[in-house]
Amino acid sequence: MSASLVGSEMCIRDRYKFDFSKSKYVLNIHEMTSKTTMLSDVDFITATEKEVIFIEYKNANIANAKNPDAMLNKTNTEAFYKKIARKYYDSLFIFWACDKNEKNMPIIYILLIEHPMMDKKIRKMLKEKIKKQLPFNLKDERITRTIISDFDVCNLEEWREKFPYFSITPA
Repeated sequence: MSASLVGSEMCIRDRYKFDFSKSKYVLNIHEMTSKTTMLSDVDFITATEKEVIFIEYKNANIANAKNPDAMLNKTNTEAFYKKIARKYYDSLFIFWACDKNEKNMPIIYILLIEHPMMDKKIRKMLKEKIKKQLPFNLKDERITRTIISDFDVCNLEEWREKFPYFSITPA
């Protein structure tokens, strides 16, 4: 996949299939951002008729995960919060450069994270810590584009409730 519009798409990431066939498009910018060490990227950018969704996916709840506790420990660090926020900023830069949000739709950022020990309370704490790093308070009349509308941290079950039209199943 490239940074072009890919259309209806099945994407595989960490042994899971993401079905974006009901989306307007799915954008995977990793190929573009991997050409430089300066940019980070979210895993997928997709859109419905009403919103754009940036998705960062982390899963330590898969069979034969090498070191699932490393991810859990990492999520307790400020470096993790900043890295997840940076993925949004860098991806937004590329998204705007590709001129994909022609209707200036709301942009939602989702950290989809799975770990056997990560409960709702930990996800809520992650949301609060990461949200502080994101540009929710950046408001000025000179800003004419949507920068960010919402951010959430959810597991696969919560994802299915919020976005039932984008299924995620084991590959």
